[in-house]
Amino acid sequence: MLITYYVICVIYCFYQLFSKYKQRYDGSVTANSPELDTIMVVVMAWVLAPIDISLTWIRWYKEAEEAKRRQEKQIL
Repeated sequence: MLITYYVICVIYCFYQLFSKYKQRYDGSVTANSPELDTIMVVVMAWVLAPIDISLTWIRWYKEAEEAKRRQEKQIL
């Protein structure tokens, strides 16, 4: 069960990492290293995935609340 959780977390983290690959690694001298990020994902995926999911959910909820308030102001 823990291995399944770890594999799911690693897949999620790699998806997030490489879906924004061009944004993060633009090839300049000061660009980040994808190799180091990959090592970090392998080591810390079990904690990174739940944190990222939580922060994403909080951001979506906040945006929805702001949209709801803007809509209510337009109606009044």
